[in-house]
Amino acid sequence: AMEVHYNRSKPFRTAWIMYLLGFLALIASFPLASTVVSRVGMALVVGGCVMNAYGMALRTMISGRPPVTNMYETVVFVAWGGVLFALIFEGIYKVRYFAATAAGLGVLCLILADNVPILDGAIAPLVPVLRDNMWLTVHVLTIMLGYAAFTLAMGLGHLNLGLYFFAPGKAALLKSLSLFLYRALQVGTLFLAVGTLLGGVWASYSWGRFWGWDPKETWALIALLGYLAILHGRFVGWIKDFGIAVGSIIGYLLVLMAWYGVNFVLGTGLHSYGFGSGGYTYIGGFVLFELAVIGAALLRRRMELQKQVTPQPAA
Repeated sequence: AMEVHYNRSKPFRTAWIMYLLGFLALIASFPLASTVVSRVGMALVVGGCVMNAYGMALRTMISGRPPVTNMYETVVFVAWGGVLFALIFEGIYKVRYFAATAAGLGVLCLILADNVPILDGAIAPLVPVLRDNMWLTVHVLTIMLGYAAFTLAMGLGHLNLGLYFFAPGKAALLKSLSLFLYRALQVGTLFLAVGTLLGGVWASYSWGRFWGWDPKETWALIALLGYLAILHGRFVGWIKDFGIAVGSIIGYLLVLMAWYGVNFVLGTGLHSYGFGSGGYTYIGGFVLFELAVIGAALLRRRMELQKQVTPQPAA
């Protein structure tokens, strides 16, 4: 009966519709400077987050396990986790940028989850190695919360680069958005580091060794080191606001390789229970788009720097 209710109620569809309406309301609240519209947008985003959580709770009760055991469930979880982190940040900073960014990303994630063929929403039995729910919960949920924070950071990075393209004079806003991006990267790196260590503990419990340079382990470590390099460069002043925005996108491509590429492209290693095929067009298009964004941003940045050093003709 619960599964029938889940299939009929379609909570994730309701969630992305609420995310979309909340996103539009929050975007409209900036030029309108309307507190009412802003509050309506925030209420819709919170409602979408609740519906997203309700759908995951139904899947958990139906299957008896955390809803993060296949690609479909992880995409849905990342949408919810990104909005959850955004709402926490909104409680601290009250700026609406977090909520608007996370709501837009939540719409994209949930629409993709419902329409991309490789994302199968069926609730299937677990393979034996995943049936220890304690390790499944602490390791996979921690990793996916890290991915959720990085997804939010990636969206904020695009917002920062958009300012470089279309409003380069808004230095104060850019400085604030760079701080928000830095905070999201810190949260994501913390969860990814803890989740990677917990994965080693689970590997020792299941396979008899803590670390074996399995492709999944290797790419998780590469992603972690990539983000640590970005945070370190920002902390010591090697990269500034523009650099951390570009770094948030490059780092997300590393996450994408650890999340999708190992399972659907490499298809080797001890994590075979998560392997699949397909989706290359979608992922390839996304990667090319991101590389184009980075290239255009670097070109624009170079042009701006050249303008600053080019001497002006005398009057």
